[in-house]
Amino acid sequence: MEHSQQYQLGSWIICPQTNTLTNKADTHSIDNKSMQVLLFLMHHSGEQVTKGQIFEHVWKDSFVADDILSVAVSKIRKALGDNARSPTFIKTLPGVGYTLIAKVKKLDEPEQDRSKKIGFSNIYKPSITIGIITLLLIATSLAMYFINTDEDSLANRININSIAVLPFDDLSSTQDNQHFTDGLSDAIINQLSQIKQLKVISRYSSFTFRGKYKATEIGQSLKVDALLDGSVQTMGDQVRINVRIFSTSDSRQLWSKTFDSKNEDIFTLQDNISAAIQEIIQPDYAQKNSISSQTQTKKINVQAYEWYLMGQYHWRQSNPISLSKAVTYFKHSLTLEPEYADAHIGLAITYVGLHHSANWSEKKSYDKSLPHIKKALALKPNSPTALATQGLLLTLKAGYETGFSDADSALIQQAHQAFLSSLALDDNATTHRWYSLLLKKLGNESQVILHLNKAIKLNPLSASLKRSLSKYLHTIGKPDSAQRIYQRTLILEPNHLSRVVDLTRIFRNTQQSIIAMAQWHSANADIFTNCSSVEYCEQLVLAYLSIGATDVANNILANMRARHGHFVNSLNLIKFGSKGEEQSILSIKERIAFYRPNQRSALLGLAVAQFRTTKYTQAKSTLLKAYPEWDKPESITLSHITPDNYTAMVLYAVTLLNLEEKQSAELLLRSLQTFLKQDKVFDKIQAEFTLAEVNAQLGDLPQAIAHLAAALKMGWLETYDREWWSLQNNHLLQPLFEEPEFKLLLKQHQEELNELREQVTRKLSTISSSME
Repeated sequence: MEHSQQYQLGSWIICPQTNTLTNKADTHSIDNKSMQVLLFLMHHSGEQVTKGQIFEHVWKDSFVADDILSVAVSKIRKALGDNARSPTFIKTLPGVGYTLIAKVKKLDEPEQDRSKKIGFSNIYKPSITIGIITLLLIATSLAMYFINTDEDSLANRININSIAVLPFDDLSSTQDNQHFTDGLSDAIINQLSQIKQLKVISRYSSFTFRGKYKATEIGQSLKVDALLDGSVQTMGDQVRINVRIFSTSDSRQLWSKTFDSKNEDIFTLQDNISAAIQEIIQPDYAQKNSISSQTQTKKINVQAYEWYLMGQYHWRQSNPISLSKAVTYFKHSLTLEPEYADAHIGLAITYVGLHHSANWSEKKSYDKSLPHIKKALALKPNSPTALATQGLLLTLKAGYETGFSDADSALIQQAHQAFLSSLALDDNATTHRWYSLLLKKLGNESQVILHLNKAIKLNPLSASLKRSLSKYLHTIGKPDSAQRIYQRTLILEPNHLSRVVDLTRIFRNTQQSIIAMAQWHSANADIFTNCSSVEYCEQLVLAYLSIGATDVANNILANMRARHGHFVNSLNLIKFGSKGEEQSILSIKERIAFYRPNQRSALLGLAVAQFRTTKYTQAKSTLLKAYPEWDKPESITLSHITPDNYTAMVLYAVTLLNLEEKQSAELLLRSLQTFLKQDKVFDKIQAEFTLAEVNAQLGDLPQAIAHLAAALKMGWLETYDREWWSLQNNHLLQPLFEEPEFKLLLKQHQEELNELREQVTRKLSTISSSME
């Protein structure tokens, strides 16, 4: 198939030149190798194509892992909106290969070559191996830049405070060096980040705009003064590199440089390009800090570098399967280059990831990572990434050795210092995020939020960072803020793998969320065969227990080799709650609050347990520890009620009511009633349910029944990962217990629960049978 030819595939227009798939609603981009796989399948439409045939055609003369084809097909399916279980486009032939089952049609008008806008013609490269060697050997032309420095006089230097580096374009006709052109952009980002006066947007956010060049729009999204982009093109044994800087205020090109040279190594190239850019942006810094003298001068084996880039790609996916692949790739790289510092760092980070995203213990991750980070620091003692990883490892060690019981211990001080040293070298979003993990363990709420916000400022389009902030805000008792931020992550990354599980952490259960969870569970059943991610399994167990689906929950529990302490506590709370053993629950909540004395959510849980055991004076004291500003209830006004604190204030008001402080209690309840009717709460279902509780406590039983009926109609369900009681024994609805209307609602709710439980059980038993 011709590279300039366009094709019709179902509703999609396939353009090989731009690596895009377009229909009336969307445009998706895929990498060049994935496009080559798609073209090969289209060329053999309706035929059985073996994996060997695809490897021979697409990766000829290159040694790559088998799973690279699976990754490529997965990317194609995602772009086409195809489903592997019931395919419309690509059918998997187990143990053989694939068949394209959709019709393919050539189109008459190929899209104009994207590279023409830069003014280069594409030159054919015979294979990836030649391409890699060519790209890895580049820098003589950059010496020409330094010889001819008079061209860039002081008048031409750029005065900017912030910049985003976009992914460089691979302009070869086969476009098979994207990993390496991305690596060039990565290196420039890392090295420019060392300029303290310059804000450099992280890779994740800037790479979102691959192939998009509307500088003003990108500038508004990333809040930067300038954009840097570039291209790499081979011409026989020559290389042409074009680097440009644009203003985001008016799209004006501020600077550009084209380099033509014979080939030299990629590492010198990266250093010299960064130095050239620094010279034009921050000449004083460039003169005082020679990048070339700071970086590793040893040339790295071509194949080792390729393995390293593949490891980086999989590490960034941050799920159990991709992390295992990353380990393999980094090990391959180190087999060829045992002294490759960046590969040692990558492997250490991946081992830490296996603790956070899989079942590895803190100690196992630490023990596996430590030799590699020691080696990396011996090779590159001033590597900001190595120092940040050292801080992360020390955080793990503090967890299993001391439980963070002594904030001033030498171990924790070493972790602080490692992070601060890293940030002094590179104001990096990932380092701020990792540092926040240590600060979170130490209960330093303001510093956690500070560093997470700094990370988001550097990486404004990162859904992952916003998820972290959302989960933390929920942990510290700010549920509404958490929900609003999490909603933004869904806009940035609507199809994130674990979104269904994350939603149950941030929001209450609903009938719709439980059904969505069961569907996600069935579609990702392989994750739960051995619970490769404990946290996923924990959330599903608690959700299924909330609707009484104990058999389904027990099937997951049987596969859980590890159980976190907080999860064991939740299981015990559910067990004691079903038996009405409130005193046993109080003991658990007291223990949790003892170890987390400053955590608001722990205090609120304790206050509820104290209330349910009629220890109202203790409940009031605990609530005032969480909210000391409430010590004078008669002074609390409507302005003191927020979407984050209203549920806690309801408990406080009812506690006062039981302590015979009726006047203050009723005033608070009336203010809460007014607040909840102002529609300021993000979770409308919870707001409606809370109105039922408030009206029940005020004695307006008809209104309480009406609000409860509305909440149930909206899908309200018990949520056992944050409470241990059901609708029928909710302590704030007690005034309704003898009402016929309440009993009728309770009966209807139980019938809906039974139906939902049967639906979920049926769905998951069908999947289990098919897997057997």
